[in-house]
Amino acid sequence: MSSIKKKIIVLGSIAFDYIMGFAENFVNAVSIDHEKGEYQSTVTADSRIQYFGGTAGNIAYNLGILNAKDTEIHLLGSVGKDFDGLGYKDHIGRFENINLGVDVHDDLFTAACYIVNDPKSNQMIIFHGGALDKCKDIDLRDKIKDPENYIHAINSTQSVDAMANFSEQLFDLKIPQIFDPGQVTPLFPKELLIDILKKTEILIGNKYEFEQVINKTELTEEQILKRVKAIIKTKGAEGSELLYKDDKEKLYRVNIPICVPEKVIDTTGAGDGYRAGILTGLSLDMTLLDSCRLGSVIGSFVVETSGAQTQRYYLEDVRKRFMQNYKYIPQELEGL
Repeated sequence: MSSIKKKIIVLGSIAFDYIMGFAENFVNAVSIDHEKGEYQSTVTADSRIQYFGGTAGNIAYNLGILNAKDTEIHLLGSVGKDFDGLGYKDHIGRFENINLGVDVHDDLFTAACYIVNDPKSNQMIIFHGGALDKCKDIDLRDKIKDPENYIHAINSTQSVDAMANFSEQLFDLKIPQIFDPGQVTPLFPKELLIDILKKTEILIGNKYEFEQVINKTELTEEQILKRVKAIIKTKGAEGSELLYKDDKEKLYRVNIPICVPEKVIDTTGAGDGYRAGILTGLSLDMTLLDSCRLGSVIGSFVVETSGAQTQRYYLEDVRKRFMQNYKYIPQELEGL
């Protein structure tokens, strides 16, 4: 039996999330003089929790838990001098199936997102890219010597330059990619976005992000499906939707009901869990539809805890919840 493992590349942000609480309402702590262009605000947080985060980190964490047979995960990106000292390296490095291939920049900090919530759930957010901005300088063609062993790569949200470069490099390496432009979609020039779609196998995003793709490219769903094999739209509590065409150009639109969690504590990272489920399903040779349903199952575990990398679950839990929600278990998942 061959000892060669199937490999998956995870690209995107790796960041620390700092969640803070503010006892007062923001509207009472802000002074704005629009005529003079003056702003003053003092926010004293009464709590702070550090979480491991970032799109790529969240996806990799769930792939580490799932640990699909004979599949090796390559988490690539750029981090700063605090990546090791603040525990992220050990946190993600404990998974035997994850190959951590990050570039460490000792003169920079790892990307960080600072989020302050007031009692009305209003948020004040500050994001610092730090070492993440160096991802645009990475060339996958220098790092990957056996591209034929890579079954998929997910090119998820970070800077436009980095995502565009990775798209070109993955295409040159003939590694099928899932394109996940996320909230930076409006920043893509029209022609660049269309060009990336031509190099993409699967386009994924929430319904608002997909609307932005349509607005930016001025293409219809059908026209986008001439460039990609499938579109996956996530719709939060409404579930998700899979669109694809068969060999005869017939369009299929499949609604995938949400997988119901036991409780909802924090929805942060649910979409990243969904993506990890898709990648796991594809690595097991499941159909894309079953892979999306698996994604929904994984997303349901993510929302049950605070933070995007604090959930714990086992394969038996995954199979049980898949059966509860979809009334069957894919053979590939049964055999794990």
